[in-house]
Order: sequence, then structure tokens, then C-alpha cells
Amino acid sequence: MNPDAAVSWPPRELIDSFMGAENGEFAWLPGEVVHFDNEAAQAAALTFRDVLGRYASGVTVVTTVHGGAPVGMTCQSFTSVSLDPPLVAFLPMKTSRAFAAIQLARRFCVNFLAADQAAVSNAFASRADDKFAGIDWHPTAGGMPLLDGVVGWVDCSIHAVHETGDHYLVIGRIEDLGTGDSTAPLLYHRGAYRTTDDG
Repeated sequence: MNPDAAVSWPPRELIDSFMGAENGEFAWLPGEVVHFDNEAAQAAALTFRDVLGRYASGVTVVTTVHGGAPVGMTCQSFTSVSLDPPLVAFLPMKTSRAFAAIQLARRFCVNFLAADQAAVSNAFASRADDKFAGIDWHPTAGGMPLLDGVVGWVDCSIHAVHETGDHYLVIGRIEDLGTGDSTAPLLYHRGAYRTTDDG
């Protein structure tokens, strides 16, 4: 983790509680907790994360509605897939309870977080029972939770789901989309939140 990560990251105790950090130098991606059977596998995973962590990504919250209640999860592994038809993808862990709800709903909204929404990312990466507590949102035309203050969003139906190691590759067909009032995105790079204004 970068020496300056503490400036933009929550306290170590909170990181350990919801991200499964194993030591003072490494933390999993938001929302992920992974356990390994031996030290060699753990070391290989840490190297994998360190190298891949050099690739800066945007931060999203993927939402749905299950049993009449909003459900959401923080997710970095989001990408566009196709223009015709309009497809996007994200990769939740197989153990994700939020994705189980998305599978049942067959619909989801990907919210692209703004630079001032690190706390929102942390809330949806936590194990809290009510991740929407204190979060302002309204439904899309399709009924999915759209968070206030995001830079953009896509409202999707599930197009396909593929097993990929310890994750699923979820491909969504865009049914509706839009931009938000904010233009500066929240980024994640080398274990810390960043913005486009960072040096």
C-alpha cells in the first residue's frame, strides 16, 4: 500500500474488518475477502494483486432490488463490452450475497461513483446489514436504485453469466443510461482511492 494511502483511506481497523487484509502492507479490493490454504498460494495472490493494482480503475456500486428492498455492492471490475448490442460486464465474487440478489432480480444498475463518494464505496464494500443507510437514491425507470451524486449510470438486464475462477462474469444489456451532475470520477489505484486531480 502506498505510504500516502492513509490520507484517503479509512482506519486500518475498518479496512481489516471489511476487506480481509492479512498484514500491514496489503488490502484486498473493495468488497473482496479471499482465504488461502497455504502460504505459497497467499504469496502468489499478493503478487497478483500488487501487479494488477497498478492498473487504475473506476469505482462502481452495482445495485438491484430484492424482496422490495434495495441491495448493492462495491465493484471495480466493470467494463464496456459491446456497442451493438449495448453490453457491459462486471465480475462479482461467487460468494457475493448482493450478486445472489441480482441473479434473482435479473436486473441491475451500475453507478459510477464521483470523486467525493469514497464513503459510499466503503459503505457498499462493508458487511453492514443496511448498506443504504444514509445514502440518497431514487429508482430508475426500471426500478433499480440510482445513487445520487454519481458521474454516470447504466440500468441493465442480465444478458449472460459465465463462471470464471472464483468470480462470475456477468454481462448486462443496457436498457437505460445517463450522466450525473458530477464530472470527476472516483478512482482506485495501488490500494488507495484517487481522483483525476491527484498528482
